[in-house]
Amino acid sequence: MDLFAVAINAVFMQTYIGGVSCPYICSRRLDHGVLLVGYGSAGYAPVRMKEKPYWIIKNSWGEKWGENGFYKICRGRNVCGVDSMVSTVAAVQTSTQ
Repeated sequence: MDLFAVAINAVFMQTYIGGVSCPYICSRRLDHGVLLVGYGSAGYAPVRMKEKPYWIIKNSWGEKWGENGFYKICRGRNVCGVDSMVSTVAAVQTSTQ
């Protein structure tokens, strides 16, 4: 998977200690930049009758925060605006002669 810089509303990140964060009400007012590094699914979501899909986000607040510096947030509903502003870089090697 490629790495993506994303913007997010960090209000629920401030109290995150682990698991998959799926806030039902979260503003999409973007106020924090993070790195999207992967995805997965875990836990049980009674509403969906299956596992919860999530994004894995690396934060800049250090390894003592969250799950060793990482945050899992629900994937697929633009929770806290995580899908709103995404960017990546494509590197191209050129020859100089």
